[in-house]
Amino acid sequence: MGAGAMTRSTRDTESSSGDAGRGPRIARSRQPVYALLLGSVIALFLLTLMERTLGQLRPDPGVAAIRRAESLGQPFDRRSRSQVVADLRAEGIEAVPRLVPAGLLEDGPEGGVRSRITSAGGELLPLAGIANRTTVLCNETGQWAVYEADEHGFRNPPGAWRRIPADLLLVGDSFTIGECVAPGETVADNLRLTWPATLNLGYSGNSPLLELATLVEYAPALRPRITLWLFFENDLSWFDLGRSAESPLLMSYLRAGFSQDLLRRQPEIDARLASLLDSRIAQPDEQGPVAELEARRGSVGRRLLDFIRLKRTRLFLSRLRGRPAGSSRPLDHGLFREILARAREIVAAWQGEIVVVFLPGAWQFDPNAPAPRWTRSDLARAIRDDARSVGLDFVDVAAALARQPDPLSHYSYRGESLLGSPHMNAAGYALAASVIRDAIRQGSGTAEAGLSFPSSSASSPSARRSQISRQ
Repeated sequence: MGAGAMTRSTRDTESSSGDAGRGPRIARSRQPVYALLLGSVIALFLLTLMERTLGQLRPDPGVAAIRRAESLGQPFDRRSRSQVVADLRAEGIEAVPRLVPAGLLEDGPEGGVRSRITSAGGELLPLAGIANRTTVLCNETGQWAVYEADEHGFRNPPGAWRRIPADLLLVGDSFTIGECVAPGETVADNLRLTWPATLNLGYSGNSPLLELATLVEYAPALRPRITLWLFFENDLSWFDLGRSAESPLLMSYLRAGFSQDLLRRQPEIDARLASLLDSRIAQPDEQGPVAELEARRGSVGRRLLDFIRLKRTRLFLSRLRGRPAGSSRPLDHGLFREILARAREIVAAWQGEIVVVFLPGAWQFDPNAPAPRWTRSDLARAIRDDARSVGLDFVDVAAALARQPDPLSHYSYRGESLLGSPHMNAAGYALAASVIRDAIRQGSGTAEAGLSFPSSSASSPSARRSQISRQ
């Protein structure tokens, strides 16, 4: 072998040796990538399994409500609200769908919110529905709640407005109007058995500002001895009080002397609302509660989005941490106290009083239910402090419910509702009315009634309450 051949052989050997050496190094450099990919696949599998498991353990509240109704052999009305209205009209009944006052607010051209109804170039914001019409309210339990609106569009029996002065006047939201129970089963209906001169001025979706507006517009004509301010846990949330506070019209109710004069504008209100509602009925956008839920449950896009967001896993972990998932704006207790103070000034004109009543959500009594992000564990105490800071009495229905053997039995389908924010059932509203009744009659701040008084002097609201409690 010559020198040249030997040199080529050596280079070939070295080249071969080098290639062999690079092979293992390349393989070793890819090992972390393979490990990462394998770990990602395993993690994705585990998350998928967790989402599916949690979905089985805690399904969508609406789906759970339907399943519970079916398991109990109870009928479930699958019609939409617009379908119910159409069927009633076919029977010759002048029915209308519920219209939420807060739903009339829309974004203004220069920021803030304003009513979509105008009158003589200005805003008109009705605070109830069309007067003297059959009103289709809601379906949370499987049967549609329907009632006859009074002469001002609220949920009261005929002749209620002729009882002056009123014994009790209720303001509040959907819990006050009585979603979604039959006539005779609301808080006001139960209290009316003891005090016939009881008026219900609550309406679905109301915020504290809308409740103050209701008080300004209607209470002076009724001069109620006691105004019951029913407070639910979402009343200070960004989508409730937060949005209402963006309305210059509603904020104007904090000023003495402001009013839309709604009591005398009922014919105009009826005409404007009828025009708005008829256009909605002509173009219904509802599928009905069951169809809507089934469509949502069957939507590939919706399921994919929920998975990407790890919706159920995040809710589960938030329960383990003891706080709601997501973030929310701070609750504006300062504005709420200002609203209550203004309300107290209003009723003081006829020496009336206000009692703030705290109504809890079903999640307070279900350890497996995720608490909404707009509530907090000490909210009842905070609202009590707000009420007492302006000299108002306070009733905690949550405390009374907690003492019941089965608190969830007081909510529609044990808190699993079509609306996702379950309301009380007939038993729940009856219990709330019983707690309020005991508080009015006792007037001594007993723990059993859950009533808290800021003072006990002879001139206090507690002393004036004795006049009505003896009736």
